[in-house]
Amino acid sequence: MSIHQAFHKEMKDTFKLDAKKIVELFDDISARLDYYEVINDLPTHKSFSKVVERIKKLQERKSVCPDGDLLVVSYQGTDFELETLFDLVGWIFSDATAANYYYPLAILYCQWCRMLSANSKKEPQMVQITWFSQGSTKQVCIGSNLDTPKRPRKDAARTKRFDRLLKDDLAREDERQKSYKHFRHCSSSRLGNKVMLADARGVAVKPFEALGDEVANKFKVPNTELRITLLEDPCANCKIVLPRLGNINLNNFTVLNL
Repeated sequence: MSIHQAFHKEMKDTFKLDAKKIVELFDDISARLDYYEVINDLPTHKSFSKVVERIKKLQERKSVCPDGDLLVVSYQGTDFELETLFDLVGWIFSDATAANYYYPLAILYCQWCRMLSANSKKEPQMVQITWFSQGSTKQVCIGSNLDTPKRPRKDAARTKRFDRLLKDDLAREDERQKSYKHFRHCSSSRLGNKVMLADARGVAVKPFEALGDEVANKFKVPNTELRITLLEDPCANCKIVLPRLGNINLNNFTVLNL
């Protein structure tokens, strides 16, 4: 169970938790970090218990601000100085990883698109999610390719996407004739020119396979063998467009590095 699933498993119930129950949940997460899929990083794991203990001390003192020094904790190799009770709780809620947040979010997107379209022939053939930092904010882009429309509509959509890439300086006019082969209606085409940082990561999911009956826990990141079946490495379009976004590492978009 991911940490975010723990918070959202029964939203009505967790919304009603009193202070004691909230701290008990934090204690349980701190004692079973692997079970809650807290990011697998030793400094982050060590910091988690410190954050929970500071929250408990502030609770005992019925205070929001500490009397002593700031609490320095680590998250994914970056140190943060936490001061108030709100800082501490925010740090816990910020534990978003591919396993406990981004991949489940992509799967939920796949399912909702399926339910809303009410027609298996209309749901996306591929879904792509990308996450990256922009200043102090974590940004998420999620979208899909087209369904399986008739040729005229697909060609019109492909033209629009190529024009968008052209506008964002991610394609050249002399590549238009090659757009049918390379700049297809893939789900990465809608990223625009916003993804600029080297920490950008992403994955493409095949909805039909990922939502299949044979996948028991659809929210769990598939093992190495299943990834080849359920996920997709960067396509021809991605391999051209992503490097043009800036300092992008294509390895961060391969299925084995999820």
